[in-house]
Amino acid sequence: MRSLVLIAGVAASLLPQAGALAQPAPPPPPRYDDRYDDRYDRRALDADMDAAQRRFDAAQARFDRERDIYGRERQAYDDARARYDAERERLASRAYDAPTWRGADGQVYCKRKDGTTGTIIGGVAGALLGRAIDGGRHRAVGTIIGGGAGALAGRAVEQGSDPDCR
Repeated sequence: MRSLVLIAGVAASLLPQAGALAQPAPPPPPRYDDRYDDRYDRRALDADMDAAQRRFDAAQARFDRERDIYGRERQAYDDARARYDAERERLASRAYDAPTWRGADGQVYCKRKDGTTGTIIGGVAGALLGRAIDGGRHRAVGTIIGGGAGALAGRAVEQGSDPDCR
């Protein structure tokens, strides 16, 4: 009985494979030329290629036009920038050559000294003079007042020393 069950089990496991062995082999896959020549008409393919070429030519022409526009605009920008730089350099080279100049608004402006040197020299001279004049015991008050007055006087003298500027 065991052998009968064993034979039945082997037969049951081989039965599905026997059906697969009985079927014919599938045909080989079609070659590239066979697939496309059979499915598509050659004239349709040529028309598609012509349409694609026309689209490419139109896109290339559009690109060339835009590149030319960009080139002209870039050249115009470079020219304007060169004119701007030349004008700026020209104005900067002559802006402070003279003590006075006329601004864009028509008003005359002066190149003035800031008075730093006059302030320092006047302050030192005023402090020494104030100390000598005070003659008191500590002489600090005379030194401070003389230094302040001398600094103001020195600054005024230096800034007002240019006769062309009012």
